[in-house]
Amino acid sequence: MAKSLEQVVAEGLIADCSSLEELYVLWQTVHHMEEDGAGGTCYQEIDRRSFHIDGILCPERFSGVIYLLKEPSLKEYIRKGLTFPVITDSRQGFRKHTHSWSEEYSYLVGMQRILLGEEEKKLSDRQIAETFGVVYINKRGGKETQDNVWLKYGYAYMEFIRRQIQLINPRVIVCGGGEVFDLVVEEVFSRKKTLLNRVEQMIWKGTENEYQFTADSSYRYTTRPDKVSVIVVNMWSPCEGKNGGSPAPRSEFLDEFKHRIYTLPGAAS
Repeated sequence: MAKSLEQVVAEGLIADCSSLEELYVLWQTVHHMEEDGAGGTCYQEIDRRSFHIDGILCPERFSGVIYLLKEPSLKEYIRKGLTFPVITDSRQGFRKHTHSWSEEYSYLVGMQRILLGEEEKKLSDRQIAETFGVVYINKRGGKETQDNVWLKYGYAYMEFIRRQIQLINPRVIVCGGGEVFDLVVEEVFSRKKTLLNRVEQMIWKGTENEYQFTADSSYRYTTRPDKVSVIVVNMWSPCEGKNGGSPAPRSEFLDEFKHRIYTLPGAAS
């Protein structure tokens, strides 16, 4: 995405954002600055000024777990021919379990019950939802199509996404899809170390453990149990299923999630 001088200046202010509210205002401002469809980060049917606020659903009950997904669906808005900017608070949809968010809701609640363990048995689905956060890569929204618009958006707005994750400061990040996992591990975390001759060496390539990445408080890769502060889990997308295919039945999906959590070193049990 070709960036204007105003965009470059705005992005320079990201590190100064000390709250998510500040970050969202700046993020929306840059949306307004972007040209229509610039760099393939926006669909023609979606106004570039659209923005979906997301994050922690209930700060008082937050467990430190966030679910990182590609993009919220705007198919209903597109079907109705609505062309004005769509500004929504995705957190409200999950709190109230409204229909537009129901496709992902039961899968996220199911995974969260597994992560909470014994504690979850006394909680309703709504109470379970209050313990996690939901973060979308593409804050404009998408059409639920198999393309890479969300990914282009992710690279274009990675500084914002990285800062959002830092401000939320999660202990577990569950990625909805292998591409989401690859993006966040490559762009948010450090997988290299600098040798004495100043050459950088890759210390995590994903070959030994394709389902989980562990990092310290500085977001650098580590396998030391006493240093691990955040765990990134590679899971299927709730809306797409394995390898981008049709959504898997919920029971099969959750069985696979248990396998990826409990059979791996540093698991978030």
